[in-house]
Amino acid sequence: MFFKKKKLTETEFAKKFADQLTESISGLQIISINELEVKTEFNESEEITHYLDNCYSEYVNDPKDIKDIMNRYLNGAKSLYLPKEPTNIDRIVPVIKDHEFVRQLKELNSEFDDNHVYEKYNSELYLFYAEDKEHSISYITQDDFKALGVSYENLKLKAIENLENMVSIECHGEDGYYMLVAGGNYEASLILLNIWDKDNFDVKGEIIIGIPSRDLLIITGKDDTENLEKLQNIITEIHETGDHLVSKEIFEYKN
Repeated sequence: MFFKKKKLTETEFAKKFADQLTESISGLQIISINELEVKTEFNESEEITHYLDNCYSEYVNDPKDIKDIMNRYLNGAKSLYLPKEPTNIDRIVPVIKDHEFVRQLKELNSEFDDNHVYEKYNSELYLFYAEDKEHSISYITQDDFKALGVSYENLKLKAIENLENMVSIECHGEDGYYMLVAGGNYEASLILLNIWDKDNFDVKGEIIIGIPSRDLLIITGKDDTENLEKLQNIITEIHETGDHLVSKEIFEYKN
């Protein structure tokens, strides 16, 4: 008789992550595990908190792929304990987040503004800056920014230029409904590129986009009732079951 393997609970999953992390890093101790939050202490000094919400969401959606999912996040986590190297300005990229992301992190970390470089993009979205490393994406700090010796405007221009050089964009779809694919990490950031015109997207009325998650950017037209409903339904579905969420809103391209 075949028995379906039971999915790990949040705490079981976090414990498995913590066990593998301590096995691979000498001098690392686990201070606490609270559902999907793992707090560590490294060499009796530095404390780091790992938030596993996205990792666990990926696992729930594809339990059989737990090994690859866990290894990806472990590789990123392990990089936090390596000696810090100077930020490579040629690897800095823009990352789009929403106001809920900012609100939650400010609640968790009173020093949020000191630890991140970001700016408001519109009423719903924020633009962060991160360094794209081999196994992780690391948000740059105010100290990193000062060490770069550039202005905010030049940082933004350089980050957008880097994004253009890093990604290969594919457009899928037809009949006024399109999806952009760019590798899985930076689809939401594509709103910053100079690609938004009717030559690229043949839609009815003004260009409308949805970015429910970092790896999904959908385009349709303001006067296309059927596709607008389709877009809204996908956004709702992604926010119920997806990971690396960005925004529940739809956006109109202007100027």
